[in-house]
Amino acid sequence: MVKKETDINISIDFETYSEADIYKKGAFAYADDPTTEVLMVAWVIDEGEPKLWTQGQPPPTELFELVSKGAKLWAWNVQFEIAVWHRTLQWPKTKVVQWNDTAALAAAQAYPRALAKCGEALGLSEDQKKSKRGKLLIQRLCKPYRGKKLEDEQLLSELGDYCKQDVIAEREIRKRLRNLRGMEQEIFFCDLKINWRGVMLDKQSIKSALAIIEKHTKQCNEKIKTLTNNFLDTSTSRAKACEWAATQNYDLKGYDKLTVAQAIDDPTCPKKVKQFLKIRQSLSKTSTKKFDAMLACIAKDGRAHGLLSYHGAATGRWVGRHFQPQNLPRPSVDNVEEIIKELQKENPLNLPGDPMEALASCLRGMLTASKGNRLMVADFASIEARVLAWLANAEQTLQIFKDEKDIYKATASSMFNVKYDEVTKQQRFIGKVATLALGYQGGVRAFQKMSIAYGVEVDEAQALKVRNDWRDVNKDIVRLWANVERAARNAISYKDEYEVCKGVFKMVNGDLLFKLPSDRLLSFPAAELVPSKFGIDIVYKGVNNHTHKFGEIKAYGGFLVQSITQAVARDILAEAVLRLEKAKYPIVLHVHDEIIADVPKAHGTMYEFGKIMCENPIWAEGLPIEADGYEAFRYAK
Repeated sequence: MVKKETDINISIDFETYSEADIYKKGAFAYADDPTTEVLMVAWVIDEGEPKLWTQGQPPPTELFELVSKGAKLWAWNVQFEIAVWHRTLQWPKTKVVQWNDTAALAAAQAYPRALAKCGEALGLSEDQKKSKRGKLLIQRLCKPYRGKKLEDEQLLSELGDYCKQDVIAEREIRKRLRNLRGMEQEIFFCDLKINWRGVMLDKQSIKSALAIIEKHTKQCNEKIKTLTNNFLDTSTSRAKACEWAATQNYDLKGYDKLTVAQAIDDPTCPKKVKQFLKIRQSLSKTSTKKFDAMLACIAKDGRAHGLLSYHGAATGRWVGRHFQPQNLPRPSVDNVEEIIKELQKENPLNLPGDPMEALASCLRGMLTASKGNRLMVADFASIEARVLAWLANAEQTLQIFKDEKDIYKATASSMFNVKYDEVTKQQRFIGKVATLALGYQGGVRAFQKMSIAYGVEVDEAQALKVRNDWRDVNKDIVRLWANVERAARNAISYKDEYEVCKGVFKMVNGDLLFKLPSDRLLSFPAAELVPSKFGIDIVYKGVNNHTHKFGEIKAYGGFLVQSITQAVARDILAEAVLRLEKAKYPIVLHVHDEIIADVPKAHGTMYEFGKIMCENPIWAEGLPIEADGYEAFRYAK
């Protein structure tokens, strides 16, 4: 039986040369760079043998014909291939729905996003794996080598073999992975569209900010020379700074952010040392480095593309790329718009207070609406706390949200046994930290750590009391931890389905799967029960959040509940994005639980935007969803 063209799968891989740094610029600005050129393209059709097009050859018309008839294109981290196909080569236009990403499939099953590491994790044979020589070939041929482009026919021939091997490895990995199911495929295509669309950046203001940083740094370094009598000329060297502080009869015990702040507050610290350390504080503000990252990734159209990584976390949540929009600092000043206007003068003295602090407050404002548009921005309110209560059937907590009460204040009211209206500021703070730190089986140390993050130290006895009080008033959630862990253990042991937490655990081909309320699958690869000195542990393989390496991870009730809760919250956001796109609100970015759209002024209202966001999916009946938003030319809070 002859296949329809739309059923044909083509694995494709590009090898390029450029003076641009792809890690700084991202795929789209890299593809736009005038020094970027395509050395070769390898592709393989279904189970056939790989083919190779090289620079200077006639266009691959056979490939174009299949693509024009709707063949599916597969690549590893597909945004690079999309950008180079359309922006560098300017080959025939394709449809978003033709492009698929095998790295996305791997991430959705909690396997590594790196092609070689994923092949190893899946146990590919040597002839199916990514070639290990590729790294050397890329260093020699795909970027300037010793200051110029290397022309070496033998190495180019090897690069061609490497390129063909990559499409074989991608195909073999794809055969071992599950395809995205149902609505999740639609969500993936929507993600491609959002990344392709990109978000407008204020390029001139970014350049002005960088000019101010350069001038301010120079002025500060001159102050350092004067202050230290030329002992120091910058604040970068920890060793020299500590040595100079010793000449001022002060023992500077460290150079990290916390130690510097403590020294500034130390009444025994000499005035000169404090002045120097305040300069150090200003110049070491890492957030201002994002201006460099923003400028680097602006493409020819003035937009930053590819800012979101689909399924960047094992729960399905997105993670940020390039200038990391997920951790842009919140403004610490109110008059951001006025400060941005002052940037054009490129004078640090025109900015209020510490220039670096003022600039950090402007970072979000560098994201703007397109000409004739405005940004619509809305953020789900306490979505994780709401989802956790919903999963646990914690009716009392759900009622707090339905009554539009402050969850932190209500938690404190229950913990301290006081009336809601009589909760003090300090009690609400404890209620807030307890809600954020303890919902996933966190204990004393979790509460203390989060308290310190908010600038408050709590002793062990007080933290223990808070933990116990919180668990006493949240018995439904405590019960959920135990029920989820029991269901996971049973699924691993007895290979049967176990319903819990509005979903189902089941073992499939050695992986522990949890079917979420949305029908999406949460994956815990190679899960098993392993004896340990504390009993029997649930252990699975995945990418460690701290080491970023693929290996064994221990799971327990609270850990699994956290994964499920965050996955459900992610699905709420993902479906809201789909609904808003269908209602002609063009999404340009979403950050944690916040959605940002670049909307023509003649279209829609903030009320409608929020209403669409807060629609309950059919699978989330009874989950109280709220969102707060604003519209403006610049991204703000």
